Amino acid sequence: MATSTNIQDRLKQVFDALGITIYQIAKELGENPSKFYNILNGRAKPSYDTIMSLLACYPQISADYLIRGIEPVLNSPETNAVALNADEDTVEVPFVPVRFYATFVESYADRSSMADAELFRVRKPVAKGHKQAVVLEISGNSMSPQLAHGAKVLAVPVSESDWEYQSGGVYAVMYRDYFVVKRIRDNELITRKYLTLHSDNPNGGNVTVPLHDIRGMWKIVTIVEAPVE
Repeated sequence: MATSTNIQDRLKQVFDALGITIYQIAKELGENPSKFYNILNGRAKPSYDTIMSLLACYPQISADYLIRGIEPVLNSPETNAVALNADEDTVEVPFVPVRFYATFVESYADRSSMADAELFRVRKPVAKGHKQAVVLEISGNSMSPQLAHGAKVLAVPVSESDWEYQSGGVYAVMYRDYFVVKRIRDNELITRKYLTLHSDNPNGGNVTVPLHDIRGMWKIVTIVEAPVE
């Protein structure tokens, strides 16, 4: 049966039927939650890519309902039993757990070192478009409350030629024999040849790193697994 609802109303119905929050959806898709708040409040419309990502990430959503308003809201279990196959819905990404930090730093000069790394399964829509991505395990609580100890995040390498343009986000930075996850607020690599890395936790402290000490940089894209606190 067709309904006369608009796309915003249909999305609300879908999210209610799935029993998931906007934060959970944004985390799964690697998006900013504000994007979905704007859509649901009528300030923006979902793009084709957003709709396709939702359908790929949650195959139980009825495409007919989401796009054309034809009920039911969710497919029956029989309809999407094959689509929910874990191997088909996920990809394996190199994983750097906390215990592997020192080894990762030591072996970074050998670009083939990641070939023997542990692997972590990530949903395809989350990893889509992110080349050479890795999953990093967060150590400590310097980035809490956003990133708690044990959280796992998807990170993509930043080319050395682009280091000087990074600001505002959370990054994993390898310098000397250290590997840390911090926020970049003061990027003065062009003017003063150093980078200041900040903790989100007021007790976490900050660190200033000279350009010549930086060995690698990864931008944190999204959380793929978070511990329950």
